[in-house]
Amino acid sequence: MGIFSKIKESVAGTDAGSIQNARIGRGVIMGAQVTGNSITTGGIEQHVCLFQVEVALDDTPPYQATCRQRLPVWQLSQIQPGQTMVAVRVDAADPSRVAIDWETPPPSVRMAQGAGNGSAAEILATGLPCRVIIQQFQPLNMTNPAGVPMFAFALTVMPAGGQPYMIQVGNPVPNEAMPFLFPGSQLPAKVAANEPNGVVIDWAAAARGE
Repeated sequence: MGIFSKIKESVAGTDAGSIQNARIGRGVIMGAQVTGNSITTGGIEQHVCLFQVEVALDDTPPYQATCRQRLPVWQLSQIQPGQTMVAVRVDAADPSRVAIDWETPPPSVRMAQGAGNGSAAEILATGLPCRVIIQQFQPLNMTNPAGVPMFAFALTVMPAGGQPYMIQVGNPVPNEAMPFLFPGSQLPAKVAANEPNGVVIDWAAAARGE
């Protein structure tokens, strides 16, 4: 890359196509800030923005990265921090060098083994029984190491003999559990003994009518 290209990249940001030998991952935009730079291409003014992105790659723990890229202002207004998912291209030699690929749908990625507060299987085997009520849910475009799709949940947790509380948690959802997936659904679950946020829905118990 020549000197002029380096200067241009430092001002306009890194385009997805400029990262060679890239790994494709899923990103969640956690924040976006408009800088003082803008570029007009094809008669469309694009503002250079600084994005904070949570990056997830296959078999790799999620991590935070920043990237500087161009985006029309009208598109910026559609971004919801913490909720907007995008495809990202990650430099295989330098994982901190990341670019959002606006043209590619967010891919599904496989979680790293052992990611999170205890495995779902461990909590189901050793956790304390409780009930949960699904308030909201959405797919995470991720699978657990066994290939089961992961969903984000907002749950009301009702521990035995304790006060109800709200949490947000990721849980695997097998295909046979889909009929139970609706707001207001009350389900059996297990909670880790020393971690109130370590809650896993017991889909097998739900199928048995427990």
